[in-house]
Amino acid sequence: MPSNNILTVHRPSKPSTELIAKMVRKGSNELEIFKHLNTIQPKSKHVISLVDSFHTQSRAWAILPKMDSVAYCVEHTPKRFIKNVTQVCWGIINGLAYLHGLRIAHRDIKPDNLLVDRNFCLKIADFDIAMQVKDEDEEVNDQCGTKDWMAPEVENKSSMYSPIKADRWSCGRVLLYLLDEFKNKERLLRVIGRELKAHDPKRRPSLLEWESWSDVASVRKTGKRKASRPIDDTMEVDGEDMQLPKAKKPRLSGRGQKREALSPALRAP
Repeated sequence: MPSNNILTVHRPSKPSTELIAKMVRKGSNELEIFKHLNTIQPKSKHVISLVDSFHTQSRAWAILPKMDSVAYCVEHTPKRFIKNVTQVCWGIINGLAYLHGLRIAHRDIKPDNLLVDRNFCLKIADFDIAMQVKDEDEEVNDQCGTKDWMAPEVENKSSMYSPIKADRWSCGRVLLYLLDEFKNKERLLRVIGRELKAHDPKRRPSLLEWESWSDVASVRKTGKRKASRPIDDTMEVDGEDMQLPKAKKPRLSGRGQKREALSPALRAP
């Protein structure tokens, strides 16, 4: 986005804290989605939060925290980033699972739209072309996303596709890119990344299973697992039989929070 559409601003009450003022594109549902996300409890720490907003005569502006993008960190601060690659990857999975639970498809997952704070906590940002769907099987036919980061069915302009399942492919693409870029050998994340990048959208596992995947990662690290989490589907990871959860068909019910759905007018930009 051109630099004149993104400005660095300060609040008079906290002049030392830098924020971003982003001009919302005409026809975009970004501001409405941000406001909707602010009404949801509990919030996800892996989705950027709207600080404030305002309108001029011609445009709306969203005020957001100022953070570095994953793309920037990979290029400019790789020595710091390499120590936190695994944490960032799990953050992408968790944040996108949260959005999908709310029936929100991001539609442009890529390193430029993923931010990290000082502690390398991943934040999904830029909802310029995001939309709400009825369920994971709802299909659209518009081409949205960024070349090299969009699912193959999205690049095929003549085909209908599921935005939720396309998000999964983009997630897998980013996971494998980061793991390869930093030569990270985290096998469990590589398994997840490869499964998400399945050419057939129907074979891509639901990200709503991220809690179970996180449990498996904890098993590898601590050797302990919560008894309340049954785990199925044995798969070999790092030479050991690890168990991954079956990809259940998600209800996309919003993870149990009580809330209003977005207006039908906001379902597509």
